[in-house]
Amino acid sequence: MFLGTYRHAVDAKGRLAIPARLRERLPEGSVISKGAEGCLRIYPPEEWTREQGEQRLTSLSPAEARRLARMMFGAARECEFDAQGRIVLSADHRSYAGISSTAWVVGVNNVIEIWNDEDWRRIGEATPEEYTRVQDQVAERRRSIDR
Repeated sequence: MFLGTYRHAVDAKGRLAIPARLRERLPEGSVISKGAEGCLRIYPPEEWTREQGEQRLTSLSPAEARRLARMMFGAARECEFDAQGRIVLSADHRSYAGISSTAWVVGVNNVIEIWNDEDWRRIGEATPEEYTRVQDQVAERRRSIDR
């Protein structure tokens, strides 16, 4: 499980340090790709495989499924760490996510998300009322499923 939020500099070559606590759970073959809402996502191999299976199980039309596959696989690449525990964010990935000199590395259960500074600050500044509202919605959905 990936937990925590970390703010790191991105150097001129696009290198971003992945915190050791997160990096130690990323085996060889982990994949980085574009994610929803403008973030980047790092998937351990088993999560990448699961994600692709879940995409096939959705109610997408065949044309939409092909388009999604092209977007995800075309934008994906394996994560390679240097001796300092950094990955290189491609220019395309940095442009997509709006990342320049600072990025937020966020553990999100089974994946890691990478956000630009402005977007993460907006998301991270959720109020107690917003947390309560979302948690109440989840609890209500669970109750309706259990009925």
